[in-house]
Amino acid sequence: MDFNQILNQVVNIAKNSASNLQTGNPTLDNITKVGGGAAITGILSMILGRSGGASLAKLGSLAVLGNLAYQAYQNYQKSQQVQPVMSANEFDVLNSTSQQEASALILRTMIAAAAADGEITEEEKQTIANEIGDNAELAQWLEQEMQNPISVNEIARQVGNDTALAANVYLAARLVSKDLSRKEIIFLANLAEALGLDEALVEQLEKQAGF
Repeated sequence: MDFNQILNQVVNIAKNSASNLQTGNPTLDNITKVGGGAAITGILSMILGRSGGASLAKLGSLAVLGNLAYQAYQNYQKSQQVQPVMSANEFDVLNSTSQQEASALILRTMIAAAAADGEITEEEKQTIANEIGDNAELAQWLEQEMQNPISVNEIARQVGNDTALAANVYLAARLVSKDLSRKEIIFLANLAEALGLDEALVEQLEKQAGF
C-alpha cells in the first residue's frame, strides 16, 4: 500500500470537509456513496478529524507537518544552547527516502490517538469492514489498526533516536486530539515520554499546532 498517498488523501478530505461544512462531520452514508478506497479514506478522515477537525484540515498538505515540526525545533533549539542544529530537510520526513515508513507510522499514531478516548464507533468499524470487497488490503489493515491500535512503546521503538520523526509523530497525534479528553491527555503524555521528547520541545510543538 502507498501510505504516503493514503495520508495525503486523508488530509485533503479533511481540508475539503472543513471548507464545505460549517459544523459537524459528513455522515457515513454520504462518505460511502463514493465507494471503494475513497470511501475508506473518507471514513478515516472523518474519524481523525472528529475532535481535531479544523486543526487537521489546516495542514493543507503533508509538507506543512514537517515545517511546523521544524519551526518548533528551531524555537526550542534557540533556548537550549547545547542542542544540535538540524536542517529543515531532516524534518521533511514525509518527502524523504523513508517516506513510506514515516507515513505508515504517522498514520498508525493518528489512529491510536483517535482511539485513545474510545470514540471509534462500532458503526464506523462495520462500515470499514463492508468496504473490504472494494479495497481488501486497505480495509483489512485499517480494521486491524482500529481494533488493536499501535502502542506508544512500539511507536517509540520504530522512531528510535530520530528527533525529527519523533516531532512529526507527536505533532500529528496532537492535531488529532484537539479537544483533549482525560484519556487523550494520558496518551499524549505517555507518547512524549516514550519518544524522549523534552518538555520544552513538546511546548513548542503545542504552540506550532495552535494550542
